[in-house]
Amino acid sequence: MGREVKRVPLDFDYPLHKVWYGYQIVFCHEDYEGGCERCQEFARVMGIPPKVYKHIQDDSPCPDWRKHFKVDPPEGEGWQLWGTTSEGEPRSPVFKTPEELADWCAENDTVFADIKATKEEWLEMIQGGLIAAKCRNALFI
Repeated sequence: MGREVKRVPLDFDYPLHKVWYGYQIVFCHEDYEGGCERCQEFARVMGIPPKVYKHIQDDSPCPDWRKHFKVDPPEGEGWQLWGTTSEGEPRSPVFKTPEELADWCAENDTVFADIKATKEEWLEMIQGGLIAAKCRNALFI
């Protein structure tokens, strides 16, 4: 496991190299007013309303996490490279075409660890739906 391509909205503005909220959700138990920053951002990106949960100290608005646990980012027309070694995070900007993504990947990222690929190799992997690196007789997917 190392990389995968996701189809996300062209205006998807989630930060690069930050684990996607839908893959790391834990219930908030912080003392805050109006929702913690993480809750607010996840609710904004996913377009979900806050829900009040009874916490030890107060009533605090949080997204209804249970409905959104292990949820992929919103789908769209854009192409984006994601890391899968940890929980999952965007590694590239969003591009309009697989060719643009392949061009960016060849210059700015690796297939796995420090293994690079050409634009043509990236494009073949992106269009084939499997990002994999071969090193001698080992295949890294």
